[in-house]
Amino acid sequence: MTVHPQSLFLSLAGQHLLDVQHPLSGASIVEVMSELGVGASAARSVLHRMGVKGLIDRTKLGRRTYYSLSKRGRSILAEGREKMFKGGGGDGWDGTWTLVRVQVPEAKRALRHRVSTRLSWCGYGQLDGSTWVAPGRHAFLESLGDLGDELAPVVLVGRPQPPTTDEQLVAAFDIDDLAKAYQRFGEKWDGLDTTVLTPRQSLIARVELHHDWLTLTRTDPQLPMALLPQGWPGTTQERLFRALDGRLTEAESSVLDAFFAGELPADEDSAGV
Repeated sequence: MTVHPQSLFLSLAGQHLLDVQHPLSGASIVEVMSELGVGASAARSVLHRMGVKGLIDRTKLGRRTYYSLSKRGRSILAEGREKMFKGGGGDGWDGTWTLVRVQVPEAKRALRHRVSTRLSWCGYGQLDGSTWVAPGRHAFLESLGDLGDELAPVVLVGRPQPPTTDEQLVAAFDIDDLAKAYQRFGEKWDGLDTTVLTPRQSLIARVELHHDWLTLTRTDPQLPMALLPQGWPGTTQERLFRALDGRLTEAESSVLDAFFAGELPADEDSAGV
């Protein structure tokens, strides 16, 4: 998968900063991101942007710089991790759908983009330019957060009536492309032998693993199993992700203190997967 610098940093921060108050060395952040294809200047640029957005706090100790998550950063990453580890939509769907009609003037392109991004993140698919659907009952205004104050949405919850079918509503989601993305994830990660990795390599591989999984889950509406094709690859790849994450977490533990301090020991071999 293509590495996105901001997503890579958020994956790293979600693993190592979300559950601790201890700041992380900026040098270690840059080093790990560089190992995964993001140059040092690009990594520092990401850190700067994250600071400007109020997601991280910066601390100087002597000549070294350390970073921790701000309150806002913790809230955003906690939401992301919840979706990342939530798993598939399950089997408890009652057949209802939430339908939302949101009309945003064409001139307000920035708002349109924010609404679209937020609804996609919350599991909605777009039927047309202003109509979105999601299986189940959703608290729409909670999904939008502060964006809801700028809109006058129409929200309905119920079951489709003939001639409308569940299949027509599922067409609002790009299931075929998502299935292919899950298959590519499996092709990349299924052959990883974690037993041959050093602790440093395990730490770097786990950051990359989380980046790839986050890239998938942020676009996965997590539809109920009843709406997915048989043999849905997301189920298999979720098991693979969890198994690898557990093994890599254990393998990286011996270098975490050095990682936080900015003294991650070097390896002769590359950690890329």
